[in-house]
Amino acid sequence: MVKKRKLDSKPLASKSPSVEVIVEDVTSHPLCLHGPTLLFSSEKGRYFACASCRNKKDCSLHIDADDWKKENVRKRNEKYYSLIPKIDKAAAWKNFNEVKLQHASNRAYCSTCQELYIVSQSKKHLKDHRVITPLTDEQLARPSSWLPPLENDDVEAQYLFTKKSVSTVLGILRNNNIKNILCVGTPSVHEAAQQSTEFESLLLDYDKRHHQFQHPNKFVWYNMFNNFMFNGNEDEKVLKKFLKRAKDSGICIVMDPPFAGRVEPLVQTVQELSSTYRRVCEKPDEEAVPVMWAFPYFAEPYIKNMMPGIRMHDYQVEYENHKKFHGKSTSGRKFGSPVRIFTNLPLETIDLSNDSDYKKCDKCNFWVSLRNEHCAKCKECTSKNGMTYKHCNACRRCVKPTFFHCKTCERCCQQRSHICGVVVESQSCFNCQEKGHKRSNCPLLQTSGSAKKKRVHA
Repeated sequence: MVKKRKLDSKPLASKSPSVEVIVEDVTSHPLCLHGPTLLFSSEKGRYFACASCRNKKDCSLHIDADDWKKENVRKRNEKYYSLIPKIDKAAAWKNFNEVKLQHASNRAYCSTCQELYIVSQSKKHLKDHRVITPLTDEQLARPSSWLPPLENDDVEAQYLFTKKSVSTVLGILRNNNIKNILCVGTPSVHEAAQQSTEFESLLLDYDKRHHQFQHPNKFVWYNMFNNFMFNGNEDEKVLKKFLKRAKDSGICIVMDPPFAGRVEPLVQTVQELSSTYRRVCEKPDEEAVPVMWAFPYFAEPYIKNMMPGIRMHDYQVEYENHKKFHGKSTSGRKFGSPVRIFTNLPLETIDLSNDSDYKKCDKCNFWVSLRNEHCAKCKECTSKNGMTYKHCNACRRCVKPTFFHCKTCERCCQQRSHICGVVVESQSCFNCQEKGHKRSNCPLLQTSGSAKKKRVHA
């Protein structure tokens, strides 16, 4: 996975050409060590590249779309079929149970070798290896609470929900009478569900270390950016078996992607998982599968544009091992974590009555941050980032308190960084996807109905 990027500073306009992800079935795409590649499009043309790694040092595969049509290029790419790694889940589960029979002092995990083992039966782990011992029953049940972050943080997302956030997620599912959780990149939720008699869960995660602590039917080594299961048919059977058992007791996809990940392939993954569930359980095509997706608030326009049924709730998801996204700590952000829950579940079922940081808005009929004020003109609680927004009568919408209305540009702008007449190059209109203007100034929305129809179908 891609590293979760720094979110406490304002992103600068990109000087490099914009790159678009072409959303389509990836099963016929070239392969790399991370599974099927994605098809990208830039000013230089279309090309295939790794679904997980944006840094070429982590995965250098790059094939121009036109070259992929050539037989010799396809033949060279065939080598990846045998090179893509797999894991022996049955052997790992046998080893886990043998380790669990031992006293805590005789259990150990070598981070250097990424191996769970019995101390008295192994001498291969040298003095310079990073060994964690003893291991209690609680630690074996919750490995995410103590497994050290992997060295290559550019490829792995290493941040985990706090116990408070996990409890909130489970509470939302409970309020919606959902008993089954498809945990996509959320090991802390999966582990909590396993300790409960209320829920059944399956963990789909890129961190293969988890397979050493999970029953083979409880873990799938998985890449969420291309919906790829490394163990192939074996894990496809595990997934379908889990989905089938969930047919009559409700299911929800709970997903926590790396924050630098592109929204397009993630939406495609959610849609493919939902489609698989409907097909396996013989559900109607129009039936929506519940989703809870943890992602930064500023991704709201992108997610809603691709998934209109999704709404963003004001709850701030906190992370156990992230100094910036951990509640009101002195090192955290002044206005709390920027991560929110995007969901198609009814917002009124998110009960935060036991959390003093939230209040119930009687007009919206759901819980919001204490700083979020209901705007009588917008007819909603408008804050997105934890601040108290203000209403601009000229723009006819609420904006951040740090914004001012520029009469020259006829829009609200950031006070410190605004240059009249300039629209940040990297910004795109959320209506027509063209660059150089925002949705409020989109020409499609300002033309007549017939002209708009002509442009859309052009």
